[in-house]
Amino acid sequence: MTPLIGITGRTALGSDITSKAPHLADSPVDWFFGEYASRVRNAGGLPVELPVIDNPWEYVQRLDAIILTGGGDVDPKRWNGPSETSFLVSEERDAFEFDLLEAAIEADIPVLGICRGLQVINVHLDGSLIPHLDPVDGDGHSNATEDRQELVHSVSFEPESILFELYGPTTMVNSFHHQAVDRIGLGLRATGHSSDGTVEGIEHAGGRILGVQWHPEMLKEIQPVFDWVTQIARSR
Repeated sequence: MTPLIGITGRTALGSDITSKAPHLADSPVDWFFGEYASRVRNAGGLPVELPVIDNPWEYVQRLDAIILTGGGDVDPKRWNGPSETSFLVSEERDAFEFDLLEAAIEADIPVLGICRGLQVINVHLDGSLIPHLDPVDGDGHSNATEDRQELVHSVSFEPESILFELYGPTTMVNSFHHQAVDRIGLGLRATGHSSDGTVEGIEHAGGRILGVQWHPEMLKEIQPVFDWVTQIARSR
């Protein structure tokens, strides 16, 4: 059977999407970047985009894996961080994704976190975040490039880790984040770092939760994290 891979998105209003349909201005819109689904499909999975519902456990009962996608910042109230450096916070999205992650952990289905998704995993497991990375500091993580596929810095991986097995000792990545892992969550270890020491990859001791801080779905090269989540899902 082709594994079903759930992909999170975000909710906006019609007025945020278009100004040419004023009658839809207050209509809720669920939207998803299609590159995630394309990568899952190319890896042999069947992507399922997940609108926010009140009981994400119902998704997990039918899915074989979860991908927590990029987006706005995790609410700083969840990790006792400062609010003045947080952007595009959505309490609704946080509530849904934290419950979805908890359900996935209890059901023992694999989870891949990308950018924000990595941070959701870390905060959910009692970790904390660096509130802001300045564009001119270190590897310039928050200095977003016009070309989303541009490779801007290297990431090195720890031996005997999932990411080392997937990528080898190092790889080049893009970068679109202004926050990063600070205190590592319970049961997690940092297995990928940029040259300035910023955490770029985390893994859970159980071997079924993986997070990367870059955006592999945007890159031209085949990204083995999608093969990983699909293969683990298929093995169930």
